[in-house]
Amino acid sequence: MASSLTGVGVVWAVLSLTATLLLCTGFYLPYWIKGSLAGDTNTYFGSFRRCNYPRLNAFGQVEIVRECGRYSSFWSIPSAWWQVTTVLVGVGAGLSLLVAVTALAACCLTHVIHTTSARAAGMLQFIAGLLVAAGGALYPLGWDNREVREACNGTSAAYQLGTCEIWWASWSLVVGAALLWACSLLSCRASRVKPGSLRI
Repeated sequence: MASSLTGVGVVWAVLSLTATLLLCTGFYLPYWIKGSLAGDTNTYFGSFRRCNYPRLNAFGQVEIVRECGRYSSFWSIPSAWWQVTTVLVGVGAGLSLLVAVTALAACCLTHVIHTTSARAAGMLQFIAGLLVAAGGALYPLGWDNREVREACNGTSAAYQLGTCEIWWASWSLVVGAALLWACSLLSCRASRVKPGSLRI
């Protein structure tokens, strides 16, 4: 099976896939922060999804819904900062996915990628990492919304979680962004094919 990648390029492709899996998992699953409702039910928040949340039942009583779901619309996300975070991290994860698919194809096929396009892919990965990092930096500005304050005993504010805690999906995003930046460096040595040597 022919490949247009060097040994470094294969490492680049594998790390690109790993970073993408971490980013997509961290983006989609709402385990960014953890709080509690009614003292005994854990609740989790992501930028556009939530697990275990209160709602009024048919009798007008508050009940805890023990399931995960997304907000009913983009505008229902309880903080404008979380809306921005959703866009930034989503675009970053999408760019990462695009590059990872291309890199994996280059592992099996010749002339999928050459030195110039590998560097361009690395630049996309660097930008994707910046978008994810920017989204992650803006996300805590939304910790003062009513839903988070209820889950954190009224002690949360921007960049202050109070009684809540950072949860594992946040770390998945951090590691994914760091891997993307490492991949952007590896991309400079990823391809053995020069642009002028491509066959049509």
